[in-house]
Amino acid sequence: MKEVREATDLSGGHIEEVARQGCKELERLLIQRAMQARADLVEVKCSHCGGKLVRRCRQKTYPIRTLCGTIEFQRTGGFCNRCAQMHYPADHSLGLLDHSTASPLVQEVSALLVIKMPAEQAEAISQRVCGIQLSRASLAREAQRQGDRAIVQLTTMNRADHPALPLVGAGETPLQEKPFTLVIQIDAWNIRERDYWKQTEAKRKRGEDFSRWHWVYTATCFRLDHRCVQGKHRAVIIERSYVATRAGIEPMIKELHAEAMRRGLGRAQRVLVIADGAVWIWNAVKDRFQEAVQRLDLWHANSYLWAVASELHGAGTGEARAWVKPLLKQLRQDKTLAVIDQLQELLPRLNQAQAKAAMATIEYYTTNLGRMHYVQGDQLHEPVGSGAIESTCMQLQCRMKRCGQFWSQAGDEALLTLDTFWRNGYWEKLFPHAQLTSLSRN
Repeated sequence: MKEVREATDLSGGHIEEVARQGCKELERLLIQRAMQARADLVEVKCSHCGGKLVRRCRQKTYPIRTLCGTIEFQRTGGFCNRCAQMHYPADHSLGLLDHSTASPLVQEVSALLVIKMPAEQAEAISQRVCGIQLSRASLAREAQRQGDRAIVQLTTMNRADHPALPLVGAGETPLQEKPFTLVIQIDAWNIRERDYWKQTEAKRKRGEDFSRWHWVYTATCFRLDHRCVQGKHRAVIIERSYVATRAGIEPMIKELHAEAMRRGLGRAQRVLVIADGAVWIWNAVKDRFQEAVQRLDLWHANSYLWAVASELHGAGTGEARAWVKPLLKQLRQDKTLAVIDQLQELLPRLNQAQAKAAMATIEYYTTNLGRMHYVQGDQLHEPVGSGAIESTCMQLQCRMKRCGQFWSQAGDEALLTLDTFWRNGYWEKLFPHAQLTSLSRN
């Protein structure tokens, strides 16, 4: 206050910054004292098996970095004969990970920053916003630790014997809720990984084929009554679940099924799956969601007709628009067979490129004929496109496919799992202290 009174040119921002910096040392001392008090109360036994610890020792721990500065406190540890390793129960009780110097709040900040931006950028942001200097290596390392924890937690949550944790609407119970439709959308996108470090040239000389690009399988699910449309504005989904994994189709569909169960799959009156024409999607849906109604994304269906129009009359021309417009209208009116017939009539008069586009369209529509019922979707006020999953893929790619970025499977899987934990509202399972913010907000 003395500094503020004596200065004549301080803005409100200056005053806030002075107050924040002035309180940090007091906060650091309070945290250090409270940590020590908590450590003194923890029973000295193995945190994993609960067994007795022998060869006990009380020593000063390595420094712990908090948002207010570095603290140190004493804790007692010992050797567990069952686990055959040293344990410090106070570290486990306080949420301090093995071989980590970050406090739980610094762990959370590191995870949040890195799932939203590269560690190089997060380094400067952490300094400015949090007032603590975290190196890019520390940020990346801590985010990896938290991502690995999230993977273990998610595996436990997705077990068949784990409680489904149904997420019903505000103020509702499963017995009171009205009949609803559960919408599921699935897609995939590519991520670039750098495999075979320092082995690339040797593999190329041996003629071995390998790719830097790998599929990330992504899905989302939501209740139809959580999708709001106002007039001609774009639909907004107020609550939904996300799935994203590099592990493969089977792990993705298993995780999606667990998320769908948490969204009320077992109570849904109708289940609708919307996707493009990828065969792997419909095979996976048939395996896990046998009773679901399948719908081909209208945008992908339209794109095939536009490809034919571009071959016939040139891309972006008025003639192409005039030719395709009535056919697009017929698709929307569930007259797909009529469109196929018109394309087949054209085939004898087309050149090779035009015929190739027309045949691809005919085959695509014939394969997905049972999934092209858009009139029913309009009548039930259901989406006929897969915009929700397309936007989800774009959001994830904005983080994972920046210029110059390469990933490892362990790294991208950890970050994807962390991101889905944040989006799905499971963040407090990793960081229980985040509940304090939720309680104060509510």
